Formats: sequence, structure tokens, C-alpha cells
Amino acid sequence: MAAATPPKIRRAIVRAVRKQRLTYEQTADLLGVGRATVSRVLSQHRRTGSVAPRPSGGGWRSPIQGRLAALLRAIVNEMPDATVDELTTALTSRADVETSRSGVLRALHRMGFSRKKSPSPHWSATPPGIDDSGDSSVPS
Repeated sequence: MAAATPPKIRRAIVRAVRKQRLTYEQTADLLGVGRATVSRVLSQHRRTGSVAPRPSGGGWRSPIQGRLAALLRAIVNEMPDATVDELTTALTSRADVETSRSGVLRALHRMGFSRKKSPSPHWSATPPGIDDSGDSSVPS
């Protein structure tokens, strides 16, 4: 998400267009902002008389906070090799909460956990480079 245009630039946009009679394009070039920014600031100024940035949007807050985060941590400790799908199923059934796999993945990330994308390979009992007879298969 982009940062709000500073109030000093917003006031300069209004001055440039209203008092200096510059076009939106000229104002954008002069102040180093996009034409859409000039348009939005002037539109807001016409509607409200103010150039102050609008408050940020609310967005969604994860339900996996506090006690649910502690429960998820306990589930991870009980099932350390579980997939994110399995952790999601365990959390939703134990806590009677609705959440998604991606929500659980983000919560795990916030808690400092990382998940492997694929299972660990099974290692052969024979070290690489040694055949069954004990001779090295790597030429000397």
C-alpha cells in the first residue's frame, strides 16, 4: 500500500491548479506525482474543502490472535510434521472457528514458524558414491 501524499504536496497541488492555472499534467510533472494523485486530491478538496489524507481502511483482522494463537502453537507442538491443511483442520475443529489455510499460514509466519514446501527426502542407508560391494563408484 502506498503512503499518503504529504499535506505540503497536497496543498501545492491545489495552489498550482486553482491559483496558477496549471493543467493536471503540468502540476503532476512539477510536483513529481502522478496525474491520478492530482485528480484525487482536487476531487477531495472540492467535496470536503480539505486536503488532509483520508483515514486508512480497516481491512480484516485475523481471528488467530491471543488464545487461538496459543492453541495453534500447542497444535504445532503436538503435530510438528503436520501440513498446513492438517493444522487448519485441527484448529477449526478444536476452537470452533472459521479460518482458511492461508490465514493459518500467515498466523504461523507471525509466530515465527516456517513450513516446508515438500517433505524431506528419505535417505538411503548407503552413502552416495559407494556401491553395494563397498567400492567407490567415483573414479580416482
